[in-house]
Amino acid sequence: MRNFLIAFFTFYSCLLFAQNTPKIIIGTVFIDSIPTQDVHIINKKLAVGTISNENGRFEILATKNDVLLISHLNLEYKEFTIAQENIQSKNIVIYVDSKTHMLDEVVLERKKGIFEIDKDIMPNNAPVVNAKTLNLPYANSKPKEEKTVRIESGIAIGIIGLINALNGKNKQKKLLKKIKVEDQNIEKIRKHFTDGFFVQQLKIKKEHINSFLESCISKGIVYLYKKEKVLELTSVLIENSKNSPYLLENEHIRLTQK
Repeated sequence: MRNFLIAFFTFYSCLLFAQNTPKIIIGTVFIDSIPTQDVHIINKKLAVGTISNENGRFEILATKNDVLLISHLNLEYKEFTIAQENIQSKNIVIYVDSKTHMLDEVVLERKKGIFEIDKDIMPNNAPVVNAKTLNLPYANSKPKEEKTVRIESGIAIGIIGLINALNGKNKQKKLLKKIKVEDQNIEKIRKHFTDGFFVQQLKIKKEHINSFLESCISKGIVYLYKKEKVLELTSVLIENSKNSPYLLENEHIRLTQK
């Protein structure tokens, strides 16, 4: 009898643990019966979030009775509660009605330059104001024409462009462009997971989230994000956060390294 009770309580505890373990739920969001992209879905209990793709589909971790917060530019906030049948089928469908915004009439006027004369204010015989009448030093100067050189293949190359190439400025522009693209991808990934995921789940300090993501670029997080491999991307972020110097508990180590 004793062994039976032990086995029963063990089985019951495992069953409760399994029910409370977050599972991956696949869902689709419809706004006015149309699958909609860029809808934000946030699990308020687990503090994790995701964004729907061009087909309105998304994946998110959830347990029974978790509340999903649904938000989009074209609708008011909506809450969706995860039921047991959603956990069993690992699938949810969310229908939302769009919100119509009524805007006041706006009249746009052309922006005037500093030398433009307002006929309603200035008389017809008002003096002409320009660089020449103000005797500015560049009043009579003409724009310089860029000189070009012609190489054997017959292609004309500007002197300034040639000098910039020799000085490595083109390489600098490419590097700056690459950095800009990486920054844009980092912002997209951060927006996809929300700050709550990094702070509460990964224990990364909020002001160091971007630095943490930059350190993970070499692990292929941008590629995984573009291919919508959310689960693999999540695993990479979790694995790299374990020994990250940007963890709250490693804050003193990071400051010492500085």
